[in-house]
Amino acid sequence: MMHAVFMRRIFSAAVALAFALAACDPPNETHSISDDRNPWLKKAEIEMQRRNYSGAAEFYEKALQLNPASMPMHWAAAMLYEQHLKDFPSAIFHYQRFVALKPEPARVKMANEFIERAKYSLAAGLAHTPVEGASEFQQVQQQNKALQEQVEQLRQALRAAEMRLANLTQPPAMPPAEPTEPGGPSRPVAPPRAPAVAQQQGIAPAPIPVPVPVAPPVPQNTGAVTPPPAPATNAAPAVTAGTKPINPTKTQRYTVKRGDTLAAIADKYYGDRNAWMQIYKANKSAIPNKDRLLVGTVLTIPARGSR
Repeated sequence: MMHAVFMRRIFSAAVALAFALAACDPPNETHSISDDRNPWLKKAEIEMQRRNYSGAAEFYEKALQLNPASMPMHWAAAMLYEQHLKDFPSAIFHYQRFVALKPEPARVKMANEFIERAKYSLAAGLAHTPVEGASEFQQVQQQNKALQEQVEQLRQALRAAEMRLANLTQPPAMPPAEPTEPGGPSRPVAPPRAPAVAQQQGIAPAPIPVPVPVAPPVPQNTGAVTPPPAPATNAAPAVTAGTKPINPTKTQRYTVKRGDTLAAIADKYYGDRNAWMQIYKANKSAIPNKDRLLVGTVLTIPARGSR
C-alpha cells in the first residue's frame, strides 16, 4: 500500500512538472533564426540518422534555444523523447509547446492525443519502477516483528520463573506442638516439606494442620467496679471566672493553644473581653482570621498602659 501511494506521488509530481513547464510564458522570439540557418538543427538530424538519440536530443535543445517558436523542431523533439528515449515528461513538454504555438486544429488534436499517450506511458513506467529503500524497509519490518515475538517469549518465560520462585521461597506454616502425654512437655512437629522438594524425593507433601482458635480468658469478677474511661477532649480549659488578670506592664508573648480566642486572651491579660481588638491590631500580620486562631501562633500582648 505504501508502495502504491509513493508511486502516485511520483507520477503526480512528474505530471505537475510537465504542466508547469508548458504553462510558462511563450518564448522570446526577438533573436530567433530560421530552421534552415540553424546549425544545431542540422547536427541533430545527422545524429538521428546515426541513431545517436541522446546526442540528437541535446542538439535539438540547443537548436530550440535559437528558435524556440519552431513547431517542427518541438514536434521532432517530442517524438524523439517519447519513442526512442522514453523520456515521457520531456515529450509532454514539447508536445504542449507545439500546441501553444497554435498549429492547425488537426495537428492540435493529434498532439493532445500524444500527450495523453505519454501520460499513460509515464504512469505505467512509474508503477513498475522499484522504490529505493523499499526492500530495506520490508527487511526492517520483518526484523522488528521477529524481535517483538522474542520479547513476548521472554516475558512469558520470566512470568513462569517468577511463579516457580514464589512457590519455592514461600515459608511453610508452623503447626502447633503436639503433646506427648497429659501434663508432659510438648513435642514440636516438623514443618511440612515444600511441594517441589517432596516431588523430587518421591514422597507426598504432608498436610498442613489448621490451628484451632483459642477463646480469650474470662476475667474473674472481684466485685470492684471499673470506672469508664474519661472522654478525650481537645478543648483547652476555659479561663476560670474571677481569675485575676495579669495586667502586664510591658509587652509580652503568648503562644496560642487549642480553644483560645481573642476575647479569652484579652480577659486573661486585661480582665476585659472587649479588649480583644487591642491584641488583634498588634498582631494583624500573624492573624489571618480573627475568629479562628491557629494553634502555635505567637502573639504580641501590648502593655497595660498602651491600650
